[in-house]
Amino acid sequence: MNDHNLIDFAQTIEWNLVARQTYLVNDGARVWERLPAKEFLIENSNVLIIGLSASYRRSTWYTGAWASQMLFFLPSSTSIFPAIVQHRTKKLRLGIQNLVVFPKVLSPWLLQLNFPYWLQDITVEIWRYDGRDESVFDHLNRVESKLDAL
Repeated sequence: MNDHNLIDFAQTIEWNLVARQTYLVNDGARVWERLPAKEFLIENSNVLIIGLSASYRRSTWYTGAWASQMLFFLPSSTSIFPAIVQHRTKKLRLGIQNLVVFPKVLSPWLLQLNFPYWLQDITVEIWRYDGRDESVFDHLNRVESKLDAL
């Protein structure tokens, strides 16, 4: 396979910042009160880099969050549930940036981050990849066009 057919994630111009924020458990909170879940609207992309850091963390703490892809739809207008469906969840490491590739299902969709109960603060940085996104079908169509031209 030729390298020019691969997606080049290293092109920094193709990444756009979604959020960079620090969240804290409320002052005066009980010792193990949790950080609330955070949600971010993601449009036109299924590839994210999510960085997580905490000001206080033990060396044994690995998990920084669970990232869920939430889709805006219902299977029926008679459903008794809100119009959002959890599709995929991935565990994210603490202290590094995580490359997360969710399935392409619907756009826009909601990224929901749920944090472990032991974290008292978290800094979140989310980048969305907006570069070339060639699906397998696009690649096959291009190959078929070249074959037809022969």
